[in-house]
Amino acid sequence: MTTLTIYYTEQAGRSSDELLREAASLFTGLLPEVFGTVREPGHKPYFAAHPEIRASVSHSGGIWAAALSREYDVGLDIQTETRIRKMDGIARRFYHPAERAAYEASPEPGTFFRIWCRKEAAAKQSGRGIDGSFASFDVTRDECAVFGETLFLRDFRLPDFPALFCAAAYPEAFAVRTVRF
Repeated sequence: MTTLTIYYTEQAGRSSDELLREAASLFTGLLPEVFGTVREPGHKPYFAAHPEIRASVSHSGGIWAAALSREYDVGLDIQTETRIRKMDGIARRFYHPAERAAYEASPEPGTFFRIWCRKEAAAKQSGRGIDGSFASFDVTRDECAVFGETLFLRDFRLPDFPALFCAAAYPEAFAVRTVRF
């Protein structure tokens, strides 16, 4: 089984590009300077000189995280549980009927954020964002179809920040390893 490594740290005023270069350096053993990041509106960041390395970045509550892979595109989302007054409306608009049913039936207060993280990770992996088709796929199972492609989802926690909801998406079954830097 593939192991996906998630690199994380406090953002502490550092840019996401700086942190992504540091994570890529840890991932490859190369110097951070060789990882010039390219950002295009609506797309994930990538490394012009190292297109073989795929990245997905997320940040919430002052914590920054990245998933890196040499094999496939990857999706990552982290989310601090916050007070959102319109959770039910967001679920009606963006959740698949099976996700809405799971959210409405769950006694766990974090269910909304768990589903949201899974949806964001899946959408990031696919390269698509939150749009009108966000409700077209169901992430209540660990193996699911997203925009016609099979994806595997994994929920996990960052050991130093257990209040964060975290999810990753990958096209094959995988385990998660976390590395704080």
